[in-house]
Amino acid sequence: MARDGSRLGVLGLFYLHVNNIGWVGGEETGVDAGEDNLAEVSTDPGVAEMTSNPARPSRSAIILAGGMSSRFGANKAFQTLAGKPLIRHVAERLSNVVDEVLVVVGRNAPTIEYSAILSNSVRVINDEVDGQTPLVGIVSGLRSVRSDHVAVLACDIPFVKDSVLELLFQRAINADAAIPRWKGGRIEPLEAVYRRARTLLAGEEALAHGGLSQREMINRLTRVVYVSVEDEVAVVDNGLRTFFNVNSREDLAMAEKMIAGGCP
Repeated sequence: MARDGSRLGVLGLFYLHVNNIGWVGGEETGVDAGEDNLAEVSTDPGVAEMTSNPARPSRSAIILAGGMSSRFGANKAFQTLAGKPLIRHVAERLSNVVDEVLVVVGRNAPTIEYSAILSNSVRVINDEVDGQTPLVGIVSGLRSVRSDHVAVLACDIPFVKDSVLELLFQRAINADAAIPRWKGGRIEPLEAVYRRARTLLAGEEALAHGGLSQREMINRLTRVVYVSVEDEVAVVDNGLRTFFNVNSREDLAMAEKMIAGGCP
């Protein structure tokens, strides 16, 4: 992760105030959307490419696993679903879509325990500072990934579809972000694709000004493409299982039944 002393000094003062903010990965995925900002923007120069597919730019994914799992009552990332940890389901489903997977865990969480249940190709880092909010994890992750286009995901969405992520990466070309949005206005910022440099700056600014939610970051982006869940995402995932998240033990039992019933 970048260690920019001047920026972290400003953010560090604010982060001291967020230690008691509760967040369960995936529970803040649906938030109200603002108006689309469709101003045209120039393209940032990308970082060094590392893609195994020369036909496209490299891609990264950040899995947020720094939440308290308060509704579940235990660390959801380690809960077993169909014989393997929940977070591993998410990481493995990314393998055909991205070139780099990064898991961001809490400031004091033992990264070795996460690495032990994940592929050797998956990096695990700690939040740079304490703070139980996805925004802290997003900023920490964006400072560490190497690609210019980054999927940000919760750790509790075991049926995330590579076809949905592919759609979002395509829609994010020449945009700051591509975020699924329901017809009622709710958005899915934790199953979305962001442009790294601009989103990192927006996230840092939001935190420095006391923002806690992803909306504070998104509002600072110049061009956000909202991808219709019903009209676009449903075309590549007609059951919309990609958004199924495990917030409770009942949800975990339901996921087990879905897998037993043949849910891909």
